[in-house]
Amino acid sequence: MSQLTREGLERLASFLTERIGPPCEEGEHASRVEPLRRQVRHAVTGIDAYLSAVEASDAAARHLHEQALGLWQGLERIADAWSDPAGEEAVRPARRVL
Repeated sequence: MSQLTREGLERLASFLTERIGPPCEEGEHASRVEPLRRQVRHAVTGIDAYLSAVEASDAAARHLHEQALGLWQGLERIADAWSDPAGEEAVRPARRVL
């Protein structure tokens, strides 16, 4: 069973936030960036809920694990789209916690 951590989530979310860039409200760029920003925010929120349940020893955590893992893998796929020799190192430490 894979293990997700807050530290890994923070690294991955930080990497993606930096790569996506600041919010934009107009133009073609906004139509591509804002849905991606929402997708990342949704995934981070879901993973955070799972981690909170684990920390609280909530029985629901075991039911949330698969969903959190799927969200995590989705964030990794997004990060992989931006991976380059320099950026890849920023993502790798977060990926090892799985």
